[in-house]
Amino acid sequence: MTDDPDPRVAAFCSPRAADPFHAVATASDVWRPDPFDVAAVHGRVRAWFDRAVERARDPSGPPAGRMLLLLGESGSGKTHLLRAFRNRVHGAGLGYCAYMQMTSYTGDYPRYALNNVVESLDRPYYEGQAPESGLRRLSDRLAAMLAPEPARAVERLREGELGQAAIDAIVAEVADALIRDERLARVDVDLMQALLYLQAGDPAIHARLLKYLRCEDLNARDRRYLGNLDPSTYTDAPSRMIARIGGLIHAVEGAPLVVCVDQLEDVFDLDQAAAKFRRAMATLGDLLSRVPSAIVVVSCLENFYDELKPMLTRSTRDRVENDPRPAVLETPCAPEEVRALIARRLDYLFRSAGVEPRPDDPTFPIPEALTAALVGLRARDVLQECQAYRERCVEEGKMAAHPPEAGSAPAAARGDEARRAVDEIERAWDDFRSTRAEPVPTEKRELAKVLAAALREASIEAGDDPASIQARVEGRYVSFEGPRSRFTAGVCNRAAQGGALAKQVEELAALAAAEGRRAVAVRSTPFPVGKSSKVAKVLAAFEAGGGLRVVVEDSDWRAMAAFAAFRDRRGDDPAFEAWRKRARPLTGLGPLRTMLDLGAM
Repeated sequence: MTDDPDPRVAAFCSPRAADPFHAVATASDVWRPDPFDVAAVHGRVRAWFDRAVERARDPSGPPAGRMLLLLGESGSGKTHLLRAFRNRVHGAGLGYCAYMQMTSYTGDYPRYALNNVVESLDRPYYEGQAPESGLRRLSDRLAAMLAPEPARAVERLREGELGQAAIDAIVAEVADALIRDERLARVDVDLMQALLYLQAGDPAIHARLLKYLRCEDLNARDRRYLGNLDPSTYTDAPSRMIARIGGLIHAVEGAPLVVCVDQLEDVFDLDQAAAKFRRAMATLGDLLSRVPSAIVVVSCLENFYDELKPMLTRSTRDRVENDPRPAVLETPCAPEEVRALIARRLDYLFRSAGVEPRPDDPTFPIPEALTAALVGLRARDVLQECQAYRERCVEEGKMAAHPPEAGSAPAAARGDEARRAVDEIERAWDDFRSTRAEPVPTEKRELAKVLAAALREASIEAGDDPASIQARVEGRYVSFEGPRSRFTAGVCNRAAQGGALAKQVEELAALAAAEGRRAVAVRSTPFPVGKSSKVAKVLAAFEAGGGLRVVVEDSDWRAMAAFAAFRDRRGDDPAFEAWRKRARPLTGLGPLRTMLDLGAM
């Protein structure tokens, strides 16, 4: 450990402090607020995005300027910028963002786009501030348009104590009331009706709603949960569903659907690159044509686009290149950008350790010579050099000399082959997760197994010793013990009707107390919100006794189940652990971080 009395030096050299200099933004990062974002970086592009959002929210504004192509070399900050766009929109409640990485394997881009739009909307709207999913937020705002009398009926739905027949009757009545509102005259009534079912808070209904939104076929049992709605399974259904969702968002909130498409270069294939590229871009152009309030941002390596742009149709190319012109991200970092990138991350590191940064020198204790040497590099290289320097300081237990010994290669110049291997795993994971067809299990025992495996793997991903972790499954319960937390989690997906949910929560609390652990109630939809019902009183007593309620949305269950299958397939790959450390596919999920007490890592 360093002998330097400065607490900032101690924090910088501490092996226990989280690494603030990780340089690669992954798909799992996009959904979370970014404590390291520097607004001055790519400020011109951010200003265009803000104007596009404002135009989309103004019904009298022009429909032009709604597709932006971001071009830049690897490491120029394209994914970081898309993350900043989502944080901007969701942090201020300005609309709804969908994010997708263009897979290299699928040929049905409309369905791929729809699946990613639905999964994006099923995630927490803004982690830490608005924990409800985007779909639930949209359903709530739709219900808020009701007159007082039908609004009272929705309150009965939210209490969660109605049977299916009563739920169907209220949803049909409320949908009829909404369709008479001239603001919703152009909105698809079936879609409104489907979203209203979310107000019942029933996990079984929620699972069928997602199938409906994904344009999957519904069997007779599925339809009964949605008032016998007919599924949309015709050829053009995925494109039409995206348009219906975008139209509903604008009608209810006057807000845009923002679609962020990352890594378009991943459609590249020597035999089919041109056809796949054309289909992908045509799908995005069609989306804009169908949804006048939509905004599309496409990220792509500059050299890839230059090679394939002659293969686009004239109309598609005009839209991509002239409405507005592509934004080429400037790669070299100016001196003020280098200092801002470093200072923001040091501020986070120090405050996490309970110390203040130096106001007169925000990049302290990084040597000034290193800071100066980073000017003109890519943002990724700046962070990788700082990361490498800090790793040396941690290894030596003190501030390491800079420059290092002669003959030592810069960190950014090392490990290219290893990074390419990790990138390949990342692409394989995105393809696997996005195209995986198996539905999330609905049986509580199967969900408990998925949760136990994910808790164990997430704890390992966070750096915990596997030997210190136990995750035992008994029925719907998971008894977990690890170095950071100790609890008994129970799947509590029963309906509130007849006291079923209240009984599940009471049984969980009793078992956890007997085992001397904290009780964690896990549910696939929000818990009922009524205040006077039996289940409300039971939940209040549960939390007063130290119990924790955690909502695991369908997208999180899917990610947990997909990771287990992906690990079985690719876990022996030499690059797997490096990818896992970089991508954080499980510790990036809010419910797992909450249960494992991982904080903001």
